[in-house]
Amino acid sequence: MKNLTLYSAAGADTNGVTINCEGLATVCVQLSGTLTSVIVYWEGNVDETNWVGVLGWNRNTGVKAISATAVGLYVINVAGLSQLRARLDWTTGSVTANAKGSSLPITTLVSAS
Repeated sequence: MKNLTLYSAAGADTNGVTINCEGLATVCVQLSGTLTSVIVYWEGNVDETNWVGVLGWNRNTGVKAISATAVGLYVINVAGLSQLRARLDWTTGSVTANAKGSSLPITTLVSAS
């Protein structure tokens, strides 16, 4: 999967672009901008309808969580998922989210870092 912009300089609540996870094992999302009062929720599904929180691994801190409140790189295990999104709960600030998928499993990525 090539780089995909989920949202650019978003200044309102948004679900962003949905990522098709077929053939992917992991997705890396880069958050940039001013995340003053913003929460990004990592959500996935298998039925293409009902969204459920999934863990994102913060490459900067090593913390795993279903949401992010800081700029940085986040890796999400999407093996077995149909879709992934980075739902934005916005209050103030301007957020950009770019994603790139990989067929490499997260364990390979973690052990290489």
